[in-house]
Amino acid sequence: MSQTDIPAEAADWVRGHVGRHAAWALPVDLSGARAWRMSSPQGLIDIRVTRTDEEFGREVYAHRHAIRRLGPSHGPRLLASEPRLRSLLTVQPRAWRIDSTALHRLPRVHEDAGQLLRVLHDSVSRAREAHAQAARATALYAQRLRALADHLPAVVPPIHAAAVRRSASFTLEHARELPPAFCHGTFGPANWEWQSQTQTLSLTGFGRSQLLGAVIDFARPALVWAEHPHLRESFLKAYGRALSKPELLVLPHVSVLTSGEDLLHAIQFRDSESISTAAAALRLAVDRNGSMPEVGSPTAIDASERR
Repeated sequence: MSQTDIPAEAADWVRGHVGRHAAWALPVDLSGARAWRMSSPQGLIDIRVTRTDEEFGREVYAHRHAIRRLGPSHGPRLLASEPRLRSLLTVQPRAWRIDSTALHRLPRVHEDAGQLLRVLHDSVSRAREAHAQAARATALYAQRLRALADHLPAVVPPIHAAAVRRSASFTLEHARELPPAFCHGTFGPANWEWQSQTQTLSLTGFGRSQLLGAVIDFARPALVWAEHPHLRESFLKAYGRALSKPELLVLPHVSVLTSGEDLLHAIQFRDSESISTAAAALRLAVDRNGSMPEVGSPTAIDASERR
């Protein structure tokens, strides 16, 4: 296994579990964790080193209590974890990223994504405690992005940075009204993968998984739905419920927030292609804010009422 950039102790720990294999660095995701990947007889193995003990504990909890419910064909499987090194070893399904193809525009893909997201969301236990925790986490998320929006005018017009601040304030105001869920955290086509041989969708990129308002996980797909409304129908039918009135109200604002978050991440790593893509997504989200279906529209009717 190549030692390049991998902390020596973590490399030794990895070898003890999966042997010696060549490893290559992965891009830093929104969680900020450092990650590498290797191919082994056990499959694709990811090595992750989180930034803090708190983030390590949150990610391990996510694997043990939520992600495992997806099964090894639909998400990563935790092999080992070492708190002293803040390191995790996971097995990843062998698949292609959806957003590098036209697959993210297929109803079948959105249907599968809806089914998998419902499994993940339903892993919440102790609903009353979950609601309070999700509201706090959603409020902190909005507050963080409102504070960071001052960094956006370097690459987008000031009006878009102002839109992020307004959407953050709006989300913060309604955080307690949102149904809770154990969220992926950065759910969207960039974290969907397709296994062509088995025609199976899998999810990746769980570094920000935690209890949040469920609507956070609808924000990035909603930008695709804005251009292709039939995909929204496929997704929500498979998910098993329509969005609540507070979720419909907040969704366009959360799409602005997540687009701003993606742009801030691209700026941090000075990736010009990612900056251009994320800036375009933010412009779309700002333009689309307010264009989501009105409360009371057919797609806003609760699934139980349809039945």
